[in-house]
Amino acid sequence: MDQAKVAPFHLNQEDGNITKSDGTAATWTDIWKYQVPQKQGIVLQAKDVISMYLEDTGPAEVGADTCYVQIEVRDASEQDKRIVFGPALYARLKEFQDRNLMARLPLGAPVKVYERQWIVIMVKDDGTIDESDSYFDLYTSKVAVPLRS
Repeated sequence: MDQAKVAPFHLNQEDGNITKSDGTAATWTDIWKYQVPQKQGIVLQAKDVISMYLEDTGPAEVGADTCYVQIEVRDASEQDKRIVFGPALYARLKEFQDRNLMARLPLGAPVKVYERQWIVIMVKDDGTIDESDSYFDLYTSKVAVPLRS
């Protein structure tokens, strides 16, 4: 991978390539699904950080110690999956201000997410997640040309 072609990338719920859905109580649910556009790639690394705020249909913030989050990378058909974060308590992800306190992806080596593949943020809580009142920030890197294995 040519390091000169790697650029910082900020992914959040407002990205046009995100599919959104509300969560189902007591079930792992895909809340945000990002499909990497053609002619691009994402490189997830251990230095990458993620934060989020989750609200239930109450409306109130979900319980910090009862809600779990995980991030998966899926192939284009969504048949092959790899967990790149979690499952972790939501309480670990609530920091938005201090980058040193934000949750980091626990990766020993970079994970290449190729064009048309998915980065999926999943949530499991005892209540129903209201996606429209929830949000996240993932700071990672993108490549403007297709990645090669």
